[in-house]
Amino acid sequence: MGRTTRWVDVATLASGAPLRLAFHEIAGARGDGPTLGISALIHGDEIVGVEVIRRVMAATDPAALRGRLLLLPVANPLAFEALTRGTPLAVEVGNLNRVFPGDAAGDLVGRLAAVLTREFVGPLTHLLDLHGGGTHPLVDYGISLRDLEFGLAFGMRIVRETRTYAGTMGALAGEQGKPAFVAELGGGYVADERYIEMGVRGVRNVMMRLEMIDGEPELPGEQLVVETVIGVRPGHGGLLVPALPLEALGTEVPAGTVLGRVISPFTFETLEELRAPFERSLIVLLRPALTRVNPGDYAFMLADAGGMRRVSNGPRRA
Repeated sequence: MGRTTRWVDVATLASGAPLRLAFHEIAGARGDGPTLGISALIHGDEIVGVEVIRRVMAATDPAALRGRLLLLPVANPLAFEALTRGTPLAVEVGNLNRVFPGDAAGDLVGRLAAVLTREFVGPLTHLLDLHGGGTHPLVDYGISLRDLEFGLAFGMRIVRETRTYAGTMGALAGEQGKPAFVAELGGGYVADERYIEMGVRGVRNVMMRLEMIDGEPELPGEQLVVETVIGVRPGHGGLLVPALPLEALGTEVPAGTVLGRVISPFTFETLEELRAPFERSLIVLLRPALTRVNPGDYAFMLADAGGMRRVSNGPRRA
């Protein structure tokens, strides 16, 4: 029973500074139970998850807990330092969440993944991996790997069900037989408090479902389960002018709907229009403000609502 913090060394940088990870554990006093891992900042600009973990830590009483929590607030210190999605100083692959289980003899991103595989994913029975839209996009949906009921328990309205997400920490957990859920919460420094509260509520919902704590989960009356989610990315660099308001997040639009336009900041000509791809396109990520974009940047993500399933949680739910 109690709280512990330990540091695990990954490498020594050329500057002489250590690259290390902080792991927090809360062990419950009410007997055996699951080991639930909660991680954030695999991508260094997805910062909402850190505050979710801080609040969960502060609110969790070991005396009222069964099992244990293993908490990793900063999975990628290099990316957090630079406030970037990718990993600075990595030789070959910058995206930490594409190289799991990693390579203990590889570059820095491979070594980070290898340590996380051993020290974090290894001891878990269940995984919650907290992500977000980063510096510019705003996102609101979740990804369930292996166990849909576990994913729905978090309480996000839109959930993508999949068993494949190559190289991600969630997929690694799933391959090891461990239910995993990736919560995509907010971003763009817009509505942060809303998504922090959503994240804290979601973690507690999962803890209740796993009987780690007492209580009744707060779920939406209806959840939408989708299988196909694609990104709509610009092919031209320039200034992205959004055509949809912030409130369009989570709503449906028909095929061909203009999502935004990329214009040249030099000549003001329209370089391209970004349009909804599906007959029924459900918006799960958008850019709510004028932003600079380069080819391939995340601009919009849409789910195919044509094949979605509806899950009713009944009138007693929140």
